[in-house]
Amino acid sequence: MPNKYDLILLDLDGTVADTDEMIIQSMYQLYDMYRNGKRTPLEEIYYFSGPPIRETLKKEFPDIDNDFITNEFIKISWSNYDKYAKLFPHVKETLINLKNKGFKLGIVTSKLRDSTVHCLEVLAIKDLVPYFVAGNDVKNMKPDPESIYVAMEHFSILDKKKVLYIGDNKSDYLTAKNAGVDVALVTWGPRKIDRTLTPDYWIDDFKEVEEIV
Repeated sequence: MPNKYDLILLDLDGTVADTDEMIIQSMYQLYDMYRNGKRTPLEEIYYFSGPPIRETLKKEFPDIDNDFITNEFIKISWSNYDKYAKLFPHVKETLINLKNKGFKLGIVTSKLRDSTVHCLEVLAIKDLVPYFVAGNDVKNMKPDPESIYVAMEHFSILDKKKVLYIGDNKSDYLTAKNAGVDVALVTWGPRKIDRTLTPDYWIDDFKEVEEIV
């Protein structure tokens, strides 16, 4: 029986990588340094995972040059990846199985390129998913479909029906819908799940990806 999909594209933060604590601790350090310790509530920081970090920092530090505060976040977060970033359960073994079965795998993320490389290296999956499209690799970031189209072109995939994008939030959902490819949303993490969305699949455990594809 042929595979339903040829190309599996994955969001990074909140889908493959549990980087919530990394983001929290990095933001706390920034608040202490540049906002006199005034911290945004934890329940709101959870939703910083997903959108481009530059946009988040522009809102959190409106009076500070965006390039400067973004570079500060990158410097602070670098060591916090090593301390706090981890894979969600069953991600690595599933990626190994998918690769061994011949599936093409890629990452589509709003994270900046250098941070993406560092994250994949810390999580020890860079060899499993060496190809990715980062936020600063495209002119239009998610939910614009450009990043998915770039990945499809890289893998020489023309049929949108053979592409599955897996994410964890509304932006990922819209990215896939705008690109015209199937979408799966994962249900883990601390963020409230928007059950009004209608993805092709809900995923409660990463192992389920093998059954879907």
